[in-house]
Amino acid sequence: MNHLTTAQEEQLKNIGTYLQHCREEQEKSIEEIALKTFISLRSLKALEAGRCEDLPEPVFVQGFIRRYAETLNLDSTRLLQSFATEVVSQPSDSPDAKPNMAQETPVSRSRQPFLLYIGIGGIVAIGGLVYLLTQVFKPQPSIPAQDSGTIEQQLNPNQPAVTSTPAPTLSDPNFPVQITVEAKGESWVRVSVDGKTEFEGILTEDDSPTLWNAKNELTIRTGNAGAVWVSFNQETAKPLGEMGEVKDVTFTPTQDW
Repeated sequence: MNHLTTAQEEQLKNIGTYLQHCREEQEKSIEEIALKTFISLRSLKALEAGRCEDLPEPVFVQGFIRRYAETLNLDSTRLLQSFATEVVSQPSDSPDAKPNMAQETPVSRSRQPFLLYIGIGGIVAIGGLVYLLTQVFKPQPSIPAQDSGTIEQQLNPNQPAVTSTPAPTLSDPNFPVQITVEAKGESWVRVSVDGKTEFEGILTEDDSPTLWNAKNELTIRTGNAGAVWVSFNQETAKPLGEMGEVKDVTFTPTQDW
């Protein structure tokens, strides 16, 4: 499924072409990039080719771009500026809509919407966007279930947190779905409990295991399934999937794990 806007699709194609060009200039294979970034070959090939329909949500794509760029010793912050969560699109009949490929680099073409935005007085907004992107990918501390919130609350600690009901203890019959999540590496993770997002952020191996409880179902979505180990109802923990795999797993009271 394609989760990207038209402007993001164009930006992603430019960035993918640029990353592939830099990789080939450094004489590195795409398999080598996959090993170093823990991103699957399928996702890397889709990123380089700009195949948006084969890529996950923008927050995952941002993580792919960051890890790929850092592996090539490129400026990941500059590239992430070129792939914004929200962008100002140019009209399709604008003479800048199809720039001269021979004269401009992928990064300069993808920054054209930002230059237009600056021209209309958006400097402050862009500064805020850069800060948001750099903060999204900073390792986040483990957040207990009772104090967890959305990623917006994590990024703005001055805002009052919306706390949930204190988490029950293990083997509580009122919560037949009990999941312990532990990171064996870095991964973006989102935890939804009974249809409500309770946590969204980056987990690392330095974070402590976290217990989550649900009455009906609990869904975990991760951008690096092999680094996220899960224990379902106190059973032996095991990874959600393969390293670099983007995966959703839903647990219910009647499910086997």
